[in-house]
Amino acid sequence: MMGVTRAQDFITRGKIEYEIKKNTKKLFSDRQPGMENYLDAIPEFDINYRELVFSGNQLLYSPARKGSIMGLGNENSVYTNLDARNTISKQVYLNEDYIIEDSVRPIKWKVENEIRKIAGFECRKAVGRFHDSIYVVAFYCPEIIPQGGPEFFAGLPGMILGLAIPRLYTTWFATRIELTSIDEAKITPPIVKKGGQTYKKKELSDILYKKYKDLGWLGDFTPEKMFNTLDAYTF
Repeated sequence: MMGVTRAQDFITRGKIEYEIKKNTKKLFSDRQPGMENYLDAIPEFDINYRELVFSGNQLLYSPARKGSIMGLGNENSVYTNLDARNTISKQVYLNEDYIIEDSVRPIKWKVENEIRKIAGFECRKAVGRFHDSIYVVAFYCPEIIPQGGPEFFAGLPGMILGLAIPRLYTTWFATRIELTSIDEAKITPPIVKKGGQTYKKKELSDILYKKYKDLGWLGDFTPEKMFNTLDAYTF
């Protein structure tokens, strides 16, 4: 863990590294039964790293140092403007990059009394739900003012430094926090190529649903499930 020297009572700019730990064996066994031979050949956990650079209410969440083999090659990223309440993300589907513009995800949070220290900062526990049924546990730090966090998660009174989604067998925890040498010029929306198109979530959902249907890869996917898939996380 990296030590942090506080030059001020409240923090509005900095860089946070998150370790993302996913139990791949449990995730695949739940979603794709009958893969025992494959599951025996992979490690139990996939570990990846991402960084969140923030200044005021602008945040950019993007790849950091490399983790385990399964986490390599993922170049997805999320830009969030908390003032405008919108996100611009780069995500990959069918080996093609897409830019998606959307609003900040609405999450119903309930703050609890539990306190946990993460990367040297005291954080308070909150629990929330999104898509009505997916349960998430978060630990946020009121000392870090921007109300953001990893992936698309936001809306608590401080920065989210710890996160867990039990259904996905995945956790996000800050491993180090830097308060100096922040290059604010890098906090910009992702692009795929000059002149590349930006899609609204519903537009891209319809395009991808048709592509997957033409390939015969939909399975039990409905248009609604495809729409919610565009909330997929960048890990």
